[in-house]
Amino acid sequence: MMQGVVTITYCFKRQCPPDFVKFYEQKLKNLLYYLKSYKCPTPQRIVSMNSYPEHDYDWKEDDWQNFIQELIDMGLFNWEEVGGSVLSRLNTPQVGTSMTNERFQRNHGKGNTWSAVREWAYEQQGVCVDCGTRLELQADHIRPKQDFKEKGEDPWDADHTGNMTFRCRRCNVIRRPSHKKGGLTRQPAASALMWLLLTKRPTTYEEFDMICREYGLTMANIRFQEAWAVAHWLRNVGLYEIDPSSKY
Repeated sequence: MMQGVVTITYCFKRQCPPDFVKFYEQKLKNLLYYLKSYKCPTPQRIVSMNSYPEHDYDWKEDDWQNFIQELIDMGLFNWEEVGGSVLSRLNTPQVGTSMTNERFQRNHGKGNTWSAVREWAYEQQGVCVDCGTRLELQADHIRPKQDFKEKGEDPWDADHTGNMTFRCRRCNVIRRPSHKKGGLTRQPAASALMWLLLTKRPTTYEEFDMICREYGLTMANIRFQEAWAVAHWLRNVGLYEIDPSSKY
């Protein structure tokens, strides 16, 4: 850049009056100082999926780090918000409410239920029994209530600490008979919706709906329509493209 200023100044000196050269020489020096001190803001970018594996179960740690950094560069959130979100999902499940209902009280005694549940919770390792994550844990039955019903046993007998374990939200949900395609994504439903939207980048709602179904999401269509709002929000600030033919 300095070489450019010297070259321009040399041309001025050869072809222009001295006062004119002196005036614009100072202007060029001021411009150079400004350009050297100016800090260009991080440009907003639309995430490009060319460098990422197609399926999330093929993603490595570096893929996730780069992906999150790209979303931060887009301005969707910052590292403080990432940390806060993760810590909130590390927080313990509310076993004090989910495991102290009348069914547990019948099996442990009304005045002893919380102490039994608390002792059980403290003895756990705080990880999902299926996948090992510590995030979004839920108390879940080891032997499902449905099994009690099918064998003619009282399903209330399922609700005692000896029949409980911790599973994350995802692993808990995909055990249900209604989620036969569950587990095709490694994320819980809410996370999977955003991962599909931001990595596949469908340009119409119909395409988004199809992608979600193909990946095993079985919730009502209204959940897809809610998630599609993010595409509109990003489109409104120039970070997403929606085809005019889209239903929504």
